[in-house]
Amino acid sequence: MSFGSRPIAAKSDLPPQNILGDSSSGSGNTASGTNSTSRWESNDSGGTSDASKKRRGPGGVATVACLECRKARQKCDGLSPQSCSRCQSRGLDCRYEPHSKTRKEYLLQEIANLKRDNSRLKSANREVTDAAADLREKHHGLQVLHDWQQIILDTIGRNGHDRDIIKKLRGGESSEDIARWLCNQKPISTHLHMVPDNERSLVDIVDAFEHHYRREDGLGRDKRSDTLRLRWTEVTASQTLLGHLFDLYFTWVHPVHMLFSEVDFKNSFRDNSDTYCSSALVNAICAMACHLVDANDLEDDVDIDALAAAFMNQARHEVLPQNYALLTSVQALAIMYLADLSSCKARSATGYLRASVEFLKAAELDGQSPAAREISSWGIQTLNTSSTGITYQKLYAPEVPHMARFQHVDTQGDSAVWRFYRTVGDQRDLPVRPSYAILTACYQAALFRIIHASLNLYCGLRGVATAEMILIIYRRYIDWEHDLPPVLKTVEVESRPVPHILFLHVQYHVAVVQHLTPLLQSGCFDGPNLQELRRLVVQHAQSGAEILEHYRRLYSTRYLMPMLSFCIVHLGDALIRYSPQDPPASDMVEFVLGLLQQASVGFPICGPLQELFQRTAVDCGTKMPPNIDAIAGPLGSYGVDDILDACTRLDYKQPVDQSIRHIDEGIAAEWATKWQDIVNSPDRPQAPPSTRRLSRSSSSPGSDQNMRINSLLNT
Repeated sequence: MSFGSRPIAAKSDLPPQNILGDSSSGSGNTASGTNSTSRWESNDSGGTSDASKKRRGPGGVATVACLECRKARQKCDGLSPQSCSRCQSRGLDCRYEPHSKTRKEYLLQEIANLKRDNSRLKSANREVTDAAADLREKHHGLQVLHDWQQIILDTIGRNGHDRDIIKKLRGGESSEDIARWLCNQKPISTHLHMVPDNERSLVDIVDAFEHHYRREDGLGRDKRSDTLRLRWTEVTASQTLLGHLFDLYFTWVHPVHMLFSEVDFKNSFRDNSDTYCSSALVNAICAMACHLVDANDLEDDVDIDALAAAFMNQARHEVLPQNYALLTSVQALAIMYLADLSSCKARSATGYLRASVEFLKAAELDGQSPAAREISSWGIQTLNTSSTGITYQKLYAPEVPHMARFQHVDTQGDSAVWRFYRTVGDQRDLPVRPSYAILTACYQAALFRIIHASLNLYCGLRGVATAEMILIIYRRYIDWEHDLPPVLKTVEVESRPVPHILFLHVQYHVAVVQHLTPLLQSGCFDGPNLQELRRLVVQHAQSGAEILEHYRRLYSTRYLMPMLSFCIVHLGDALIRYSPQDPPASDMVEFVLGLLQQASVGFPICGPLQELFQRTAVDCGTKMPPNIDAIAGPLGSYGVDDILDACTRLDYKQPVDQSIRHIDEGIAAEWATKWQDIVNSPDRPQAPPSTRRLSRSSSSPGSDQNMRINSLLNT
């Protein structure tokens, strides 16, 4: 074993000296010194002795030779502190082994160290053994407790002592005492339909039965028991916060984007059942609802943006590959799309929506009713079409189901109510009105089937867009509005329609504007026909803007969904382009930017939309309102990435140039004839006198020649 490059002397720390060949090392010549000198020196006579024929060694010999010299059986001088002369001249690694005495001391020290280590290991082993014994004892105790609880689980719902069990558990009695008591009881009548699933925990079952008997045994409270575990989210344990987020979501988001059954979800959430509820779905709902929270409703140290990000992160982590086929995962992905879109992350949001649509095809019901599946299917397909309508990308999706709308859903028996909920306490203090949310979702699905057909037509999926194809879709729009039930038809402020009904009408007018706008810019029409098409587009845009004003007066646009933000800029764009005098374009710019400014408090996506709309106004030569700095930031505040994260494109405008390529060049020649055959056909339903009319419905000269377009505006 080597301890360095210098040899270790037996009695000194100094390197070995040449004690045999140094004649000046002593005062006299000893026998060994004399013999040594004569052995290596030549005769004075010049002759050569036998000794002189041998190879000369080094000038001196060390008491301890290095390993290389010992291996070569050569003497070692050990002169250099780093290497002997021989190793140095040959470039060898000069190393020394310790003296036998030094090596013995080292080995003894190693033995002592090993003994100490062994002692410590024995002590640690005793601690591990004791801990293992404690764990075995605890495991035995838990196993015994499990056996007692299993008796309770097997008894609940079967022998009629359910309420007694709940009382004893709430009274603090042990599981052993309750189980022993049950073994001595005789079965009585029971609620067989409430037999619990064996996989559910005792806490879950207690919660479910406590809710069932809440009014009968006086044990219930408005809030869930503090002892019940919350397994749906790890972000917060506050029931008040979760309740507030749920109320916001089901007031403002769910009626507009109905992606699941509200009643079934709430029941599953309350009962800790995963049939209609999941952790991913709960966290996605909360992430979306955070965009609607007023910062004044939270504690001072709560960051609403950080809270939304935390909910969103857990939602992502909970969507696991083995759960992709679950309908609750499909629903969660669709809501995650809305949450990311609201945060101005449209590029990542689009991935969530595509995954939701894709997994919907193979989604498993997992105990969900056909009605609940139907609501989710139509809601997600509608959201997908709506997304395509604002990004103008080729429609990605399986085709819209050909089944009847809401075949299993009772749209007439919906007793849900709506209240103007904003802050904690509103659920108690504000009056309620009929919601008609399911009925609204049914007609929204019908509307978006028409929009779906229009998008496919202008994308060229059906070949050349002829006059007949375009007018058939337009006729479907008109019939859709005519067929609305009375509770969905009225949008006047005096009747105080709920927000999702107003949103439904805004979507309708935007859809008609986008369906007809490519015809205006196709170059195929001129003269009176072009004027009538322009007037029709303007009147629908004006009607949509009027409903937006109703929305602002009744509810403000603080709680506006991101899809409606795109509707705002599309309607404003049509009016400043095709009717810059009525209303004045500068007033329309102020109106649009003001609506977006109010909504931007919770929806960052509105900022880039303001920027894009200002650019459009400047390009159209519109005079900016004097208070532009108060309602919008300066131009150039948002860069390329910001715009892409809002629209997935660098503009919000309809790419009309792409649509025009698919329009029949000879469309104008057959337009009037097809209009009479399709739109003004005798079997077209006529609107009742009570139906709201669009403004400016008076006819113009030559209206017979120009297809009587004004008559359509009355329906």
